[in-house]
Amino acid sequence: MSLFRNFKSVTYCVAQWAEHISEEELREQADWLQKYVGIDKVYLETYRGSFASEKQIKMIKKVLEEYGIEVSGGITTVTPDLNESDKKRHRLFETFCYCNEPMRNRLKEVSEYTAKFFDEFIIDDFFFTQCMCEDCLREKGNRSWKEFRLAKMKEVSENLIIKPAKAVNPDIKIIIKYPNWRESYHETGYNPAEQKDIFDGIYTGTETRHGAQQDQHLPRYLSYSLPLYMENASPGRNGGGWFDPFECDRIDTYLEQAYLTAFSKCREIMSFCWPALYNNKRATPLGFQYQKMDEILDYCGKAFGTKVYIPFNSQDDDHLEDFLGMVGVTLEPTPYFPLEGKKKTASKVFLTASSLEDKEITKKIRDFMLDGGSVVVSSGFVIGAQKLSESGVLNPPLSEFTSIRYTNRRLDADEFQVTVNGLYGRNYIKSDTTISFPLLEHRNNASWSKANAGHGEYHESIIMYDTYGNGIFEVINLPDMPSRIRDLPAQVLTNIRQELMDTSCRVWIDCGPGVSLFTYDNDTFGLYCYTNDGCAPVDFNIHVKGASALEFLPVSQKPSKWRPSEIKPLYTRKIEFNASDEESVFQTRLIPGDFQFFRIK
Repeated sequence: MSLFRNFKSVTYCVAQWAEHISEEELREQADWLQKYVGIDKVYLETYRGSFASEKQIKMIKKVLEEYGIEVSGGITTVTPDLNESDKKRHRLFETFCYCNEPMRNRLKEVSEYTAKFFDEFIIDDFFFTQCMCEDCLREKGNRSWKEFRLAKMKEVSENLIIKPAKAVNPDIKIIIKYPNWRESYHETGYNPAEQKDIFDGIYTGTETRHGAQQDQHLPRYLSYSLPLYMENASPGRNGGGWFDPFECDRIDTYLEQAYLTAFSKCREIMSFCWPALYNNKRATPLGFQYQKMDEILDYCGKAFGTKVYIPFNSQDDDHLEDFLGMVGVTLEPTPYFPLEGKKKTASKVFLTASSLEDKEITKKIRDFMLDGGSVVVSSGFVIGAQKLSESGVLNPPLSEFTSIRYTNRRLDADEFQVTVNGLYGRNYIKSDTTISFPLLEHRNNASWSKANAGHGEYHESIIMYDTYGNGIFEVINLPDMPSRIRDLPAQVLTNIRQELMDTSCRVWIDCGPGVSLFTYDNDTFGLYCYTNDGCAPVDFNIHVKGASALEFLPVSQKPSKWRPSEIKPLYTRKIEFNASDEESVFQTRLIPGDFQFFRIK
């Protein structure tokens, strides 16, 4: 029976630890982990460059099951050199060369060995290829590395993992874990477009660690957004999110990976790995926070946000959606454009430069707007679409929808003009630092501006739009360096949040950077304040359409004296840019590292 109602608490045991742990040590460590964390399930690894012995696997499995812990298998596809000729194969992280017959045979052996012990196993995220040896070059031929590796890893999945394992154990379920580096999958052979249909399940890497102190440039909102993307890629089959304590300089940096993974409604929350958790001070608050998250998730429906279209095998504007998520924009990435036939399935869609992987994108944009939808695109999309339009790749071209053009020049801005309550007023503000944008020009009164940026006598639009058919085509010009989004003045960030807000969403926040908003389809929502150098408590307003009060989650039967069960609005008003709507404005405070959840009454 699971320790938690809304997810399983999971960890992983690596093969080298499994091979050397004694039963006495295992029981001592299990006692500690059950006390501080609470483990429902373990993935016990049989192979990571070397095998764990059958004797050790059976002993560990027996002991853990005595503790009521479910045990599945795991493998990591790394290998030392198997013969002298392998030394010429220069590979990152000792991953396999899948053109090398001894290595292919070893992987087949690993799959068969693991299937002897378990009815389920997971593949850790080293299941990729970066090898460019002579054998790979010969087999690749005239194909691109992307084409070759996508095809190669699909073949390897079917012939070296799935078929051998199922021949040994027809009941085996095999899960592929996808890494946190979604923008690079196709360059290394990760192929979720096809692998999702040949594996029994998928899993998602949600380890973001400290963005400034590790080499993968992963914004922390990814711990929430990537599971949504993978769930949308294969509905109902994303088994969980997987994070670790490495390169987490603060305890909160570690814990927030768990929070955001849980807020995405993952079925399993895996903290890698057993030996890294044991006696680690970062793990001691984990079980306590799991209890709090479990209580909150009792009330939350399905996570949703404005759809962000990121096709399979795409890149560019990498993680832009995550940088926006970290300043309070509520987004939901998906590999599928929200259009069925010529009918939209969402009111708004956000497109980044990654969307241009779809060469039918402008046809979809046109149909989406003709059906009354709003299309919001990044400046990166405009730049890429303009080039593809000029080369004849996109039909219709970008110019069908807008007069906006990229000029091959930069816009350095420290002064901003922002919209207040729609189009009926402007504020003029300065930023603390100069921020560089690509310079986008538009034809006055052909397209229209909602927010401007510049210096002195020269300003250009950074939020601009056109009408098209029954819909809207809107461009948001974002800083060259995506981390500089957080340096935009709070009023500019509020404009961006409003423009990217889907009409089905009832909530937006009015504050500076560093707060994420998570919305659910049953009128619940959550807020999280990130920890950063020099961070401090944040006071800000929550705007909710049609609310009379906000109820704190979890709903307490006996609210404490210092915290009421609900908060009343500061005031209620008509929304000026849509007079038929009324919104209530609430005030709250968030301390860095804390989260708050509410139900709209």
